[in-house]
Amino acid sequence: MPKFQKLLTMNRSGEFQVFTTGDSHCGTLTNQMLAVKYHMVCECENILDPRGFLFEQVNVDKFFKNMKRTKLSCEKLTISCAKRLVKLIKADNPVCQIRSIQLTLSPFPYQASMTYSVKPLLREA
Repeated sequence: MPKFQKLLTMNRSGEFQVFTTGDSHCGTLTNQMLAVKYHMVCECENILDPRGFLFEQVNVDKFFKNMKRTKLSCEKLTISCAKRLVKLIKADNPVCQIRSIQLTLSPFPYQASMTYSVKPLLREA
């Protein structure tokens, strides 16, 4: 009988605003508030915390809502956020085994987006 992987996939989407500084951001001017939509897909082993949760998905939205400013390009911002989300998830549920993570950021006017994904997840991702 084949062995099956038992995975749970968390999808979380939302929107946040961040003040941009630096050279340019996704084709927009800098030194202004930029609305950004996000979509995260996190695939994990079926290992739940004592509450019965994979991890607290509301904290993902709080992470983005707490972002105040950036000088990073969309590419660097997407990579940085994905790495920080892995740390956030592991802090919330230390036994959570993340198999992969994919993060997409799309700045206003939402005509383009940047996606960063790591599969299988590397230790330093």
